[in-house]
Amino acid sequence: MQKAGFQAHLIAGLAILVAMSAPALAADTATLTVKVMNVSDKDGDLRVGVYDQATFVVRGSKPVANEVVPAKAGAMSFTFSLKPGEYGVKVLQDLNRNGKLDMSMMGMMPAEPYGLSNDAKPTMSGPPWDDAKITLKPGATAITITLH
Repeated sequence: MQKAGFQAHLIAGLAILVAMSAPALAADTATLTVKVMNVSDKDGDLRVGVYDQATFVVRGSKPVANEVVPAKAGAMSFTFSLKPGEYGVKVLQDLNRNGKLDMSMMGMMPAEPYGLSNDAKPTMSGPPWDDAKITLKPGATAITITLH
């Protein structure tokens, strides 16, 4: 009988610990929903990347979170679970599915639909962090990016 009583107390104690830690775990998580508008009907893949400050402005850098899915004309939404902090989001409709943003023949203008968080406008030196950064706090955040 003592063994059964000990196990019951152990299970009850573990249940209390789990219940007490759940709010702490939730406080460490931020959910970002990205709604992408103006997706072209020209097919391809929609590439959504979430970057931290160190990787946002570096061409070809790896995002902290990303999704690649077949593009569907109109609007598409994506949800990411991240740590609270500052992030920038880049979106590309990769029409030819080559995994990169193609430029015009002159090399000055994007030849594929793209967008940045806060609908920031890129400069000649790349995407502007200060214009594109978003701050995620614990809980849910939703942004909209329009492809150009």
